[in-house]
Amino acid sequence: MNRRQFLQSSAGAAAFLAARQRTYAFYQTTPLRKFAQPLRGAGPGGIPVALPDGSAAPVTGVTHYSMKIGPYTDKLHPDLGPTALLGYSPSAALGEGNYPTRHLGGIIIAQKGVPIQLTFTNNLPPTHILPVDISNAMMAVGGFPEAASGFGGSGHNAASVHLHGGLVPWISDGGPMSWFTPAGAKSGYGPSVANTKTNLFKQLNSALAPGQAEYYYPNAQSARMMWYHDHAHDITRLNAYAGIASAYIIRDSFESNLRSQGLPDFVENGGREIPLVIQDKIFVGANIAALDPTWTGVSTPGSLWYPHVYEKGRWKSTGGGSTFPMPNPSCIPEMFGDTMLANGTVYPDGAVEARRYRIRLLNATQARFLNLQLYVDDGSPDGITLNPATLAPTNAKGPDFLVIGTEGGFLSKPVSVKSNVPFNPKTMQGSLLTAPGERWDLLIDFSGFAYKKIILYNDAPAPFPMGDPRNDYFPGAPKNPTITNPGFGPNTRQIMRFTVNPATGPDDPPLALPVDFLTGIDAPLAPWSAAPLPPPPGVPVRILTLNEDYDSWGRLVQRLGTSAQPAKGGGNSYGRNYMDPSTENPKAGSTEVWQIVNLTADAHPMHFHLVNVQVLQRQPFNSFNGTPNYNGPATGPDPTELGWKETVKMYPGTVTTVIMKFDLPVMPASLLPVPSSLRTGGHEYVWHCHILEHEEHDMMRPMVVI
Repeated sequence: MNRRQFLQSSAGAAAFLAARQRTYAFYQTTPLRKFAQPLRGAGPGGIPVALPDGSAAPVTGVTHYSMKIGPYTDKLHPDLGPTALLGYSPSAALGEGNYPTRHLGGIIIAQKGVPIQLTFTNNLPPTHILPVDISNAMMAVGGFPEAASGFGGSGHNAASVHLHGGLVPWISDGGPMSWFTPAGAKSGYGPSVANTKTNLFKQLNSALAPGQAEYYYPNAQSARMMWYHDHAHDITRLNAYAGIASAYIIRDSFESNLRSQGLPDFVENGGREIPLVIQDKIFVGANIAALDPTWTGVSTPGSLWYPHVYEKGRWKSTGGGSTFPMPNPSCIPEMFGDTMLANGTVYPDGAVEARRYRIRLLNATQARFLNLQLYVDDGSPDGITLNPATLAPTNAKGPDFLVIGTEGGFLSKPVSVKSNVPFNPKTMQGSLLTAPGERWDLLIDFSGFAYKKIILYNDAPAPFPMGDPRNDYFPGAPKNPTITNPGFGPNTRQIMRFTVNPATGPDDPPLALPVDFLTGIDAPLAPWSAAPLPPPPGVPVRILTLNEDYDSWGRLVQRLGTSAQPAKGGGNSYGRNYMDPSTENPKAGSTEVWQIVNLTADAHPMHFHLVNVQVLQRQPFNSFNGTPNYNGPATGPDPTELGWKETVKMYPGTVTTVIMKFDLPVMPASLLPVPSSLRTGGHEYVWHCHILEHEEHDMMRPMVVI
């Protein structure tokens, strides 16, 4: 019986619900009013947009930015106390002089072909604001607690800045082994020695002080929205949850010219472009000491809560032959919050006009998939009325989504997606299905909805796709023991609301976007095709695996592997630990096809550093013994995937086939030669699941370009 079957069994669920009435289990946020505050925009008064610091970058002479990484507080809901957070703070921000540090601050807007360089100063506190599980140490000790006494990991206050989606040199990729601390300690596997040719940060800036790191971003990519976030090993999930993340937008001339064809103007120009970052959180209340007596994080009401006890009634476990007690704090298989945030605030209301808007959407949750829908608020206490039989909204539909791009820039052609399709577990279809780490470039036309309110709605199961009803919060949820009152949280189905006011300016020009965007994106490695495509002849094919098993404490772990079982330490699993010798070692400039076999019960959003990939096909299988035994026909990519991707949904019982080319970024002469990794001897990148708890426990492997 796997964990999903356990959770779905009536006996297991009944036992859990009975136990819940007696003892502490999963902490929950105090009910919060929905739509009680405005949506934060990007720029003055909202989320800070970073400006250069006015100095030329060392070594390269390009535009230079200065950023601090440190603690601050922010008010995320009128009824919450100040929330203790960690995050980025730029030295200057668009339109503002002295400004408060705000959640998700430090948005960077760059231009294609115009490199930038950044100095990050680590001011993180010695003790993390969330409980840190040093027993995890997955990448340092291979997941075996008997080695934890010698753990020399990154600790509580390490940082590593990763530009998610960036074509950057590996020394600036911000991989898990490139962390640095305020005191100047650095990873023993990368930038740790004094010689400037092997110290990855000093190579870019020899004047760095202890606690600083330097990064160089070429920006040699087409227009797209990326994001940058922390990636320090063992604490990525905690640092990202605590707020160390922001958006990164690249502009180019192709995108700029589309504004004359109906594309709304850019956010930095005051146009109708809205970056929209979605998260889910749990907040500490006044009852924390009574309900969670072992909580070691910040305990002031309004601060963040993160699960730190491995609950065997919630997640499957096995003894695994271990004599070690389950640690507290302990890592967990995945984290699902009970309260939704958009642009860093809880259940906001965004004022828009009855006009066309461009929404740059990012799913920045820890693990929650989203099936995004739009419905007209029906005026009921909750705004959404559900069919009691199907639990689907009976509301009138809102405007449809016109998808024009994804993580890798514009699609090959726009795709219209209906906005009122509930998730169907049989077909795995819905409206705009969005995995953690995925981004969408959307056009939403509110012109027919003046004086109405539109709710951004989600009904994707969590974990995806089978789900556990305890992670699905909404009024009348029949299988969730939490009672949610209409108009309040906890609620994971309603993210935010748009209030549509009449248009104040002239009518928008007709939408005259081209039939395709092919001249604005990189040429594909195979034809853009909604039909399934086999690997092109002559291209090498790797068979890789997604695996689920247990660590020595008996905790669920997720791991990546090849089609061959390791000689030791894997049991019947194909999974390998992060610190095992690298197996994905492509040559620079080469093209490869990866067929990734999902042997787990979860869908995984697999993220590739360095490269964008093209989805060729998916095919179901029913058994695997080094090669999959297919039991159904292959299907092509979803129309919304007919563009470059770097975060790809990979469904259980399915082989997902992608193709990629391992081009390294072109570097200025002052940074050549780029040093090789001291650990692996090449250009060390990674590929991993972007469910952050999976990534760290231990669904991440090196990808070393040689």
